Amino acid sequence: MKSLIKILFITVMATTTAVGQIPQKWVQHTVEDTINVPIEIYWDLSFKLNLEELESVGNYKDLPKIVKTTPVNGDFSQVGHSRRVHFNNGKTLLESIIECQKPSSFAYELTEVELDLKKVAKRARGHFSTYPLPDGRTRVVWTYGFDQKNFICKWLIKRYIKSTHRFWMKDTLTEMKRQIEDLYKAQQK
Repeated sequence: MKSLIKILFITVMATTTAVGQIPQKWVQHTVEDTINVPIEIYWDLSFKLNLEELESVGNYKDLPKIVKTTPVNGDFSQVGHSRRVHFNNGKTLLESIIECQKPSSFAYELTEVELDLKKVAKRARGHFSTYPLPDGRTRVVWTYGFDQKNFICKWLIKRYIKSTHRFWMKDTLTEMKRQIEDLYKAQQK
């Protein structure tokens, strides 16, 4: 009986920790960086970032700019909360939190997509994993995945990632790092 309970507990834990993970069959790309802020502080400061300001870096021909977000459910701080993301081309999508395990894991899913992405993908998902470093810094790993509709769409998404999305992700993570480190320094004064 103890063995059965142990197996059930491990199964439940594995299921709950993998909720926001991106399935292997999805087309995906990962970027990572080290933030000069302790993990607990990084987590709290990351929720203070303005998505519109993060989006202002770079100019990507295949990616419209975010102009605003509007709440749909909650304040976008826990699982089940969602917001509508509005782009400069008049299109929107729904962004929902699907995993929020402070301070190590945060995942969101994009649905109700009005962008051209809807032609090749059913949905998209982003997953942030954070790891404390011994020197009080935080390693951030951000994976973005697309649930492609078929093999041809998979090829098109890979091409898009190679030409645009990977640069946008790297620039966005760099800007996140800059803003979080600036907020942290301001708190220290």
